[in-house]
Parts: sequence; C-alpha cells; structure tokens
Amino acid sequence: MIPKITITQKLLDKYPQARFVALSAQNLDNKKTSKKIESEKKIVETYIKNNFNKFEDEIKRKSVFFKNYKKSFPIEYQLKTISKGKKIPTDSVLKDLFFMTELKNCVIMSVQDMSKLKNELVFDISPGDEDFIYMDGKKLKTKKNDIVLRQEKEVLISHLYGAGKSTLVNDKTKDALFIIWSDVELSDSNVNDVYLDLDKYLKIISKSDTKISKFEILEDIDEEDFIVTPWEVKGEVDYNKLIRKFGTTRIDDKLLKRIKQHTGDLHYFLKRKIFFSHRDFDKILDWHEKGNEFALYTGRGPSGNTHLGHIIPWLFTKWLQDKFGVELYFELTDVEKFLVKDMELKDAIHYSYENILDIIAVGFDPKKTFIFLDSEMSATRFQITNQIAKKINFSTAKAVFGFNNETNLGLIFPPAVQAAPCYLPTYLKKKPIPTLIPAAIDQDPYWRVTRDIAKKVGFPKPCQIHCGFMKGFGKGGKMSASVPSSAIYTTDDPKTVRKKIMKYAFSGGGNTIEEHRKNGGNPDIDLSYHILTFLEPDDKKLLKIYNDYKSGKLLSGELKQICVDTINKFLEQHQKKRQEAKKNIDKFILKE
Repeated sequence: MIPKITITQKLLDKYPQARFVALSAQNLDNKKTSKKIESEKKIVETYIKNNFNKFEDEIKRKSVFFKNYKKSFPIEYQLKTISKGKKIPTDSVLKDLFFMTELKNCVIMSVQDMSKLKNELVFDISPGDEDFIYMDGKKLKTKKNDIVLRQEKEVLISHLYGAGKSTLVNDKTKDALFIIWSDVELSDSNVNDVYLDLDKYLKIISKSDTKISKFEILEDIDEEDFIVTPWEVKGEVDYNKLIRKFGTTRIDDKLLKRIKQHTGDLHYFLKRKIFFSHRDFDKILDWHEKGNEFALYTGRGPSGNTHLGHIIPWLFTKWLQDKFGVELYFELTDVEKFLVKDMELKDAIHYSYENILDIIAVGFDPKKTFIFLDSEMSATRFQITNQIAKKINFSTAKAVFGFNNETNLGLIFPPAVQAAPCYLPTYLKKKPIPTLIPAAIDQDPYWRVTRDIAKKVGFPKPCQIHCGFMKGFGKGGKMSASVPSSAIYTTDDPKTVRKKIMKYAFSGGGNTIEEHRKNGGNPDIDLSYHILTFLEPDDKKLLKIYNDYKSGKLLSGELKQICVDTINKFLEQHQKKRQEAKKNIDKFILKE
C-alpha cells in the first residue's frame, strides 16, 4: 500500500521552493541482473560523456544546500568520473535503474521498499542530533536544518547523508517507492524526464499486473478551495500555497532593497505585496548592474473588454519601463482565446484592437513599446515559435497545462507561440537580451516551460515578477472579461460604476449601523477596500480608511462611495487617454 506522505509547514517556511515528487511501482518482477538494464546503462554513460557540460550548471545550482554543510552535491563525483570513462556500478536491477535515472537527470532521489513502510511518512526539518542509521549500518547524527523523511520518530532518509538502512530495497523487493528530492526550484520538464525514464526502465522488470503511479507530494491542499491555471481562476486564492505549488520565489525585503537602489523608490504595488513572487528577478538586476540591456514582455488574452484587473500589471510594467528605460514587447493572444473560448476569431481580433487602446492609454513610451497580435504573426516570430515547439514534447505540455485526449489540436501550440516573444529582443538585435515578464501569476506555467527549454534553443532564460488578482464581485474569485457581472470595465460610465459597487461589492461591514458602530467592519474581506489597495497610491490615506472602517467610524456605504469616487477619478483620466490612443495605434504596432 502506498503510504500517505505529508510536508510540515516548518520545512516549507525554511525551504519555500522545496519540491518532492514520487512514483510507486507495485508487483515488479525484480531480479539480480538484466541484459536490457545493462544495455540502458551504456546509453546513459554515453549521454553523460557527451553532455557533461550541461550538468555543470545544474550541479552548481543544486549544490548550495550541501555546501552549507561543507559537502559536495551527492552525485557530483559519480557524474564527473562517468564523464571520464568510468562505468555505472552494478548492484541489483532495481538499484541500478534508480541510480541510472538519478545520474541522467541530475536529481537527488531515494528508493524504498514499500513493504517496510508504514501508513504515514513526513518530510520535516531536523532540529539536529537525531539518530540516523545510514545504509551501511553506520550510526550518524542529523545536522540542524537538514531535510529528513520520518516514519514516526525514525529518520528514514536525510537530504544531506542519503538513504537509511531500514527501508532499503534489495533483489527481493516487489513494491518500490521512488521520491525525487529538491530544496531548490525543480522544473516540470526535469520532473517529467525523470518520470519518463523511470517508467521506461521499470517496464523492463514489470509483469502484466504491475502498477506504476506518479504523484506530487504537497502540503494538505484542498484542490476544491481554489483553481489557478492560464485559462481559469476560481475561488479564494491562497498565495502562499500557490507559491509552493508553482515553485516560485517570494519577493523578500532583500530584493525590495535592491530594486529601490535602482528605482529610487518602491511602487506601492511592491510595498503592499500586490506583486509578491518572482523567478530570477534578482538575476535581471545582476545583468543590469553589469551594464547589460534587458527588455520587458507582457501580454493580454483578449476574451472581452479590458477591466480594472487587467490594468494592474500594465501600470507596474509602465513603472518598470520608466525606471529602467527599457523596451516593452506586448503580445495580444487572440488566437489562443479563440481556441479556448466560445468565440469567433474575428471577435478575438476585434477585442485585441479594443484592448490596444487601453494599453496605449496606460502611457507607455511609443518609441520603446512594440505591440503585436498572434493572428498577425510575422515570419520572424514564426521561425522562433517553431524552434521552441520542436523542443517541447507533448508529455511536458500535458504535465504543465493538463492537456488530454479531448484538448483541441490548436490549443497545444500556444505555449510555443507565447514563448517566442521572450526571445524576440535577442533575435532582432542579435545579442543576448533577457526578458522580464510582469504578469499575473496564473500565466506562470507558460514561463516555466519556456525557461526549461531556453538553453536548448540558445536564448537567455526569461524572468518573471508576479502579481495577484483583483477580486470580482461577490466573495472570492477574480474579475473576468468574459463575465460582465464580475468586473468594472475601463469603458464603464460613472453611473454604471456606482451601481456595480453599491449593489454587488461584497461588504465586510456589520448587519446594522448600530452593530457596525459597535464592533467595526472587516476591511480584509471587504471588496471596496480591496479595490482601493490597487487604486489608491497614498499609503497614509489608505491606512486611515482601514482603521476608520475597522473601528466603526467609517460605514460600509461610505467606504463604497470612497471606492466609487476613486474608480471614477481613475477612469475619467484613462478614458480621455483611451480616446486619444485611437490616433496613435500605428505608432505602437511592431514592424519588423
């Protein structure tokens, strides 16, 4: 039986990018030797010899944890010696195929005999000085902050030392549990490659009734609580869980300090953690500090008219453009929306040009901003897209995007299409120009795949900075262009805005005025206050609204009116600029 495996909060707090994925194999035809496995060994040995340069960066990236304890990456020595001609050692078939997979994919893994496991295993942080019996029988003590796998009080495996003795596999093992360990970001592509190799090798020692299952080991997340995909966001999003699920990095005080050194001040979106997560923003700063050029890239899926939620990442993107003086490449993914939504292509194109007016109205520099539609793809982007598509296999796409046999054929191509602009500045200027992508976090799966194949196509790895969602009307969820009742649109008039806020905005106030005055309201769940955190730049003013509402001094109706006034003031200015933008579209359209 496959045991229940959980992760403690303490571990996730210490190592927020930690990832553990598993594969179980039941009823194997295990044996001491296998000619097929020996043949596969030779293939892996040749692969390591021919591609060792590809391993060096991964070894360096994955060595930090071990260097803190003055140890090398566990399989570094083996990889180096095999690259110089040494053979992969022979033990038992199960151990051999495990080690082959580990070496070929440059990951740390464990394999255990499931018959020796009990019902529940726990990944945790060691306080240090725990007893640990190593695989050779040697008694050790764990180190503080080591990552360990426990069965009750027994430490089965140490990230630092490796496997313990009590659950080791042997040539009699029929049921095995494989776990991939990582304290740093582990790409979906890397994980999928491990799964494919394990599956391939295990089938060599499988019987007709052998059962192979793969699964992600996560903290206890109720999948019904919220859904976040590139095409769907539902429910009350827990951003802490989402960071861990996507494997991104929280923006910390250290990074904020570095940003401020370059920008002179911090955008209130950063201070309020509206932009809260990133992938390698620090590396963009490293690159910039060396005097190198980078570019911005973002986009819009035109499923309808623009609403306030869409504007938020654009406002921040403009701030980045102004502060760093960089070019911006802006993609309208009209083809993808046609494929995934119940709409005609002509309607998606129509909305693209309507959305472009809102993009221009934000105030981007026309000399440094290049807008383009996927339905009008240039020969240049088509060439880049096909280079990318050739390097992404369908297994990876299925794992990341959830594609299945019912997915229409057209929808399989957009991941490559939307990856192409990441590399467009490099392609056009014929020198390395990495891109920074400011966008809502639901789009992150696209960039995970893009990052995984960057080296394969010879382009710089793109970086991201993620924002959360502006909630829609009701409790939870986000504003949606395709659900008019959920959103405030950039074209709404003042009366429409007031009607929507007064009638539909979820209130955190008391049931009666008397109750509200006595107990105060809850701004943390109030939609009007939530919208103000996005649109009111004055920190002191916002704090006063928060305190007055919480104390009961400010009533729900009064808070809603403040929200209405703030939105209408913003839209009044935006709509004037939007009207002016009609004369300037050609200045922004990318011409190659």
